Amino acid sequence: MHWCVGLEDYKREEKVAPAIEVEADHRSGGKKNVTNPLGILSGNCSYLLLVLISVSYVLQLLIPGYTEHLMLVPAFLRERPWTLVTHIFLHGSLMHFLINMLVFFFFAPTLERKIGSVKFLLIFFLSGIVAGIGWSLTTANPLIPVVGASGAICGIMATLAVLMPKMKVYIFPIPIPLDIWIVVIFFAVYDFLMVGSGDAVAHTAHLSGLFFGLFAGMYLKRS
Repeated sequence: MHWCVGLEDYKREEKVAPAIEVEADHRSGGKKNVTNPLGILSGNCSYLLLVLISVSYVLQLLIPGYTEHLMLVPAFLRERPWTLVTHIFLHGSLMHFLINMLVFFFFAPTLERKIGSVKFLLIFFLSGIVAGIGWSLTTANPLIPVVGASGAICGIMATLAVLMPKMKVYIFPIPIPLDIWIVVIFFAVYDFLMVGSGDAVAHTAHLSGLFFGLFAGMYLKRS
């Protein structure tokens, strides 16, 4: 349950659940709106984000300075506010990238179909931004950068836990399906206990994105 770069690496990763499979009805969800401003992208934004994040990771490998310009460094946040968004599209290692995209693939399309593309995009980006702010406010060393979509993904999972609490999730190697709300609580407790552990994982970023997702889910459920 650990996939992060060491402290010797210059990037600090965010962590999400290991290989997860979701048992959900992808046909259920929000109704299509013919006046949707996203047009042809409506209902497909989660897949578009997956492609964009994948392309961004390739660019990290090919373009010198790409990561350094877009990663979030709390000490330089006022001079580089765009990094609250751009850090979401970066990853610190191949394993970090693959795990995040695997979990994103299982959960994001389900939420998009449930609430619609516009609300999905708002939750994804706001969860990621709140995760970046949460990390910036709690890190002991503001010079340590953070990269990754984990905070945004935590927000997606938390929103689903509120809107679809009985959605079944398989977590390797547990052989039985678990309700998603149980999985979210487990990882929230784990991240809380690991805060300050020095394990090179941005646990407060995960928690910040998760709590935003919970509030977003409760707001959507009431409305």
